[in-house]
Amino acid sequence: MNPEEILERFVIIANISITEGSPWIFLCEEAADDIISHIKDSVSVNENSRRLTVAAASLAFYRYVLYNSANGSTSSFGAGELRIKTDSQATVKHAYEVWISAKYSISDLLRDDNFSFERVEYE
Repeated sequence: MNPEEILERFVIIANISITEGSPWIFLCEEAADDIISHIKDSVSVNENSRRLTVAAASLAFYRYVLYNSANGSTSSFGAGELRIKTDSQATVKHAYEVWISAKYSISDLLRDDNFSFERVEYE
């Protein structure tokens, strides 16, 4: 996957300019690395690069929102008596939904590392 292509998708999802997004390219690279580390051995990254690029951009966006909400700042502005304030929890929730949707779209390419089968003993 190409980090610049991931960045291009990331800035679209984040609704920021390429200039604003450029410092975040490391998030795009890390997201790509994380996704590649979970791909099945039989899957070709090159043949699935478009789908993987979208997923990496979505994961980078989710992390971007987490980092921005972690600083505790709240965006707000006012005009006269009208005040608009963003809810960081809602923003994180929506970013997570974007990531989960993208992850679902590549689920056939990923190993199932989250499954656990354990025995339950009854007394």
